[in-house]
Amino acid sequence: MEHKSFASGGPSDGTARPPDRRAAPAEVFYVVLSKGAAGERDHCLRSALYETRPQAQTELARLRGADSSGNYDIWKSVTYIEPAEWLHRVVRSDGTLILPRLRGVEKCAETPASEMANSKPAAALA
Repeated sequence: MEHKSFASGGPSDGTARPPDRRAAPAEVFYVVLSKGAAGERDHCLRSALYETRPQAQTELARLRGADSSGNYDIWKSVTYIEPAEWLHRVVRSDGTLILPRLRGVEKCAETPASEMANSKPAAALA
């Protein structure tokens, strides 16, 4: 007897999907909200991490539309650790998620980024 397991959002036709083994991107883009005066380091992460700048620009436009008084901007981070690991979820260009590692086990989800729009913001950056 064969046992098939499916990832969240897996195919409904009964076929198994192989796990996604693509590496996390070495650079990511994200939206921050600056809360302090110019020159102060008082920023909050206001989005997921994105694989491409256009994804972050779309989120920036959404956040500015919802809060025109906020001081939002796009930042870029690069890691030189291989394979790349991030402390926050990363949205790939195809909309799938790379979730942070948990106790040495990588968790991947295939949740569209559109479902993340209603989620709570990530922790503040130092």
